[in-house]
Amino acid sequence: MGWVYKIIKWTILFATAFLAGAACAQETEERVRSSILSRLPGFVYWPKESDFNLTTTPYRLCIYRDRDYYTFIRGYLRDETVRGLPIEFQFTRDLSDLKACHVAYVGKVSVREIQLIVQRKLVEHTIFVASSEQSAAMGLHIRLFVGASKKFDIEVNQAAFERSGSELKVNFLKHAKKVYPGTTASGGQ
Repeated sequence: MGWVYKIIKWTILFATAFLAGAACAQETEERVRSSILSRLPGFVYWPKESDFNLTTTPYRLCIYRDRDYYTFIRGYLRDETVRGLPIEFQFTRDLSDLKACHVAYVGKVSVREIQLIVQRKLVEHTIFVASSEQSAAMGLHIRLFVGASKKFDIEVNQAAFERSGSELKVNFLKHAKKVYPGTTASGGQ
Protein backbone atom coordinates (compact mmCIF):
# COMPACT_ATOMS: atom_id res chain seq x y z
CA MET A 1 0.00 0.00 0.00
CA GLY A 2 2.93 2.37 0.64
CA TRP A 3 4.05 2.22 -3.00
CA VAL A 4 0.55 3.23 -4.21
CA TYR A 5 0.69 6.25 -1.90
CA LYS A 6 4.14 7.18 -3.29
CA ILE A 7 2.94 6.91 -6.91
CA ILE A 8 -0.08 9.08 -6.18
CA LYS A 9 2.09 11.59 -4.31
CA TRP A 10 4.63 11.83 -7.17
CA THR A 11 1.88 12.03 -9.77
CA ILE A 12 0.31 14.95 -7.92
CA LEU A 13 3.70 16.67 -7.56
CA PHE A 14 4.51 16.28 -11.27
CA ALA A 15 1.03 17.41 -12.31
CA THR A 16 1.28 20.45 -10.03
CA ALA A 17 4.72 21.34 -11.42
CA PHE A 18 3.49 20.88 -15.00
CA LEU A 19 0.41 23.04 -14.44
CA ALA A 20 2.48 25.70 -12.67
CA GLY A 21 4.89 25.72 -15.62
CA ALA A 22 2.02 26.08 -18.08
CA ALA A 23 0.52 28.92 -16.03
CA CYS A 24 3.94 30.60 -15.83
CA ALA A 25 4.39 30.31 -19.61
CA GLN A 26 0.92 31.78 -20.16
CA GLU A 27 1.67 34.68 -17.81
CA THR A 28 5.02 35.31 -19.54
CA GLU A 29 3.24 35.39 -22.92
CA GLU A 30 0.69 37.85 -21.55
CA ARG A 31 3.46 40.06 -20.11
CA VAL A 32 5.33 40.21 -23.41
CA ARG A 33 2.13 40.91 -25.37
CA SER A 34 1.14 43.60 -22.87
CA SER A 35 4.55 45.27 -23.08
CA ILE A 36 4.38 45.36 -26.86
CA LEU A 37 0.85 46.79 -26.79
CA SER A 38 1.89 49.49 -24.32
CA ARG A 39 4.81 50.57 -26.51
CA LEU A 40 3.07 50.28 -29.88
CA PRO A 41 1.90 53.94 -30.06
CA GLY A 42 5.54 55.06 -30.09
CA PHE A 43 6.19 52.98 -33.20
CA VAL A 44 3.39 54.56 -35.21
CA TYR A 45 3.28 57.70 -37.33
CA TRP A 46 -0.29 58.74 -36.50
CA PRO A 47 -2.44 60.58 -39.07
CA LYS A 48 -2.69 64.35 -38.58
CA GLU A 49 -6.40 64.14 -37.69
CA SER A 50 -5.85 61.56 -34.92
CA ASP A 51 -6.61 62.85 -31.43
CA PHE A 52 -3.56 60.87 -30.31
CA ASN A 53 -1.46 63.76 -31.62
CA LEU A 54 -2.88 65.96 -28.85
CA THR A 55 -0.59 65.77 -25.83
CA THR A 56 -3.62 65.78 -23.50
CA THR A 57 -5.18 62.67 -25.03
CA PRO A 58 -4.47 59.40 -23.19
CA TYR A 59 -3.66 56.23 -25.12
CA ARG A 60 -6.90 54.21 -25.44
CA LEU A 61 -6.17 50.49 -25.51
CA CYS A 62 -9.17 48.21 -25.96
CA ILE A 63 -9.45 44.50 -25.34
CA TYR A 64 -12.11 42.59 -27.24
CA ARG A 65 -13.97 39.70 -25.56
CA ASP A 66 -11.12 38.33 -23.40
CA ARG A 67 -12.08 39.42 -19.87
CA ASP A 68 -9.19 37.47 -18.28
CA TYR A 69 -6.61 39.19 -20.45
CA TYR A 70 -8.27 42.56 -19.86
CA THR A 71 -7.97 42.02 -16.10
CA PHE A 72 -4.36 40.91 -16.48
CA ILE A 73 -3.21 43.81 -18.68
CA ARG A 74 -4.92 46.41 -16.48
CA GLY A 75 -3.11 45.05 -13.45
CA TYR A 76 0.21 44.53 -15.19
CA LEU A 77 0.30 47.99 -16.81
CA ARG A 78 -1.51 49.87 -14.03
CA ASP A 79 1.46 52.20 -13.40
CA GLU A 80 2.55 52.54 -17.05
CA THR A 81 2.10 55.76 -18.95
CA VAL A 82 2.28 56.78 -22.58
CA ARG A 83 3.57 60.31 -23.04
CA GLY A 84 3.20 60.90 -19.33
CA LEU A 85 -0.52 60.01 -19.23
CA PRO A 86 -2.02 56.82 -17.79
CA ILE A 87 -3.22 54.26 -20.31
CA GLU A 88 -7.01 54.21 -20.67
CA PHE A 89 -8.21 50.59 -20.86
CA GLN A 90 -11.57 49.53 -22.25
CA PHE A 91 -13.17 46.09 -22.40
CA THR A 92 -15.91 45.35 -24.92
CA ARG A 93 -17.78 42.51 -26.56
CA ASP A 94 -19.07 44.76 -29.33
CA LEU A 95 -16.90 45.29 -32.42
CA SER A 96 -18.38 48.73 -33.07
CA ASP A 97 -17.03 49.98 -29.70
CA LEU A 98 -13.50 49.45 -31.00
CA LYS A 99 -13.83 52.45 -33.32
CA ALA A 100 -13.10 54.75 -30.36
CA CYS A 101 -9.79 53.06 -29.52
CA HIS A 102 -6.29 53.91 -30.69
CA VAL A 103 -5.32 50.23 -30.56
CA ALA A 104 -7.58 47.21 -30.15
CA TYR A 105 -6.30 43.80 -29.18
CA VAL A 106 -8.81 41.30 -30.52
CA GLY A 107 -6.88 38.08 -29.83
CA LYS A 108 -8.04 34.96 -31.60
CA VAL A 109 -10.93 36.25 -33.67
CA SER A 110 -12.77 34.22 -36.26
CA VAL A 111 -12.51 34.72 -40.00
CA ARG A 112 -16.06 36.12 -39.91
CA GLU A 113 -15.11 38.69 -37.27
CA ILE A 114 -12.05 39.75 -39.29
CA GLN A 115 -14.29 40.18 -42.33
CA LEU A 116 -16.72 42.30 -40.29
CA ILE A 117 -13.92 44.52 -38.96
CA VAL A 118 -12.66 45.13 -42.50
CA GLN A 119 -16.15 45.51 -44.08
CA ARG A 120 -17.23 47.99 -41.41
CA LYS A 121 -14.03 49.95 -42.09
CA LEU A 122 -13.03 49.85 -38.44
CA VAL A 123 -9.40 49.51 -39.59
CA GLU A 124 -9.60 53.11 -40.78
CA HIS A 125 -10.06 54.36 -37.20
CA THR A 126 -8.25 51.88 -34.97
CA ILE A 127 -5.06 49.82 -35.20
CA PHE A 128 -6.05 46.18 -34.81
CA VAL A 129 -3.74 43.60 -33.25
CA ALA A 130 -4.79 39.95 -33.39
CA SER A 131 -3.26 36.55 -32.84
CA SER A 132 -5.48 34.60 -35.25
CA GLU A 133 -3.91 32.89 -38.19
CA GLN A 134 -4.61 34.90 -41.36
CA SER A 135 -5.58 38.05 -39.42
CA ALA A 136 -2.89 40.24 -41.03
CA ALA A 137 -3.28 38.53 -44.40
CA MET A 138 -7.03 39.28 -44.32
CA GLY A 139 -6.66 42.98 -43.54
CA LEU A 140 -5.96 43.60 -39.86
CA HIS A 141 -2.90 45.72 -39.05
CA ILE A 142 -0.76 43.37 -36.95
CA ARG A 143 -0.71 39.70 -36.12
CA LEU A 144 1.16 39.13 -32.85
CA PHE A 145 1.53 35.46 -31.98
CA VAL A 146 3.78 32.81 -30.51
CA GLY A 147 5.28 30.94 -33.45
CA ALA A 148 6.71 27.45 -33.87
CA SER A 149 9.99 28.59 -32.30
CA LYS A 150 8.05 29.47 -29.08
CA LYS A 151 8.96 33.13 -29.59
CA PHE A 152 6.73 36.03 -30.50
CA ASP A 153 6.34 36.55 -34.23
CA ILE A 154 4.87 39.59 -35.92
CA GLU A 155 3.09 39.96 -39.23
CA VAL A 156 2.20 43.41 -40.55
CA ASN A 157 -0.33 44.49 -43.17
CA GLN A 158 0.91 47.79 -44.61
CA ALA A 159 -2.28 48.27 -46.65
CA ALA A 160 -4.27 48.32 -43.38
CA PHE A 161 -1.97 51.05 -42.06
CA GLU A 162 -2.45 53.00 -45.28
CA ARG A 163 -6.24 52.76 -44.91
CA SER A 164 -5.96 54.25 -41.43
CA GLY A 165 -3.63 57.00 -42.60
CA SER A 166 -0.93 55.76 -40.24
CA GLU A 167 2.38 54.06 -40.75
CA LEU A 168 4.64 51.83 -38.70
CA LYS A 169 8.16 53.04 -38.04
CA VAL A 170 11.06 51.04 -39.43
CA ASN A 171 12.32 50.10 -35.95
CA PHE A 172 9.10 48.07 -35.47
CA LEU A 173 8.88 46.75 -39.04
CA LYS A 174 12.36 45.25 -38.86
CA HIS A 175 11.05 42.78 -36.24
CA ALA A 176 8.21 41.54 -38.47
CA LYS A 177 8.47 37.98 -39.71
CA LYS A 178 6.19 38.82 -42.64
CA VAL A 179 5.03 42.11 -44.13
CA TYR A 180 2.03 42.21 -46.44
CA PRO A 181 2.63 45.12 -48.82
CA GLY A 182 0.63 48.28 -49.15
CA THR A 183 -0.18 50.08 -52.37
CA THR A 184 2.43 52.81 -51.99
CA ALA A 185 6.00 52.93 -50.78
CA SER A 186 6.28 55.69 -48.21
CA GLY A 187 9.17 56.51 -45.98
CA GLY A 188 7.71 58.03 -42.86
CA GLN A 189 6.13 61.37 -42.17
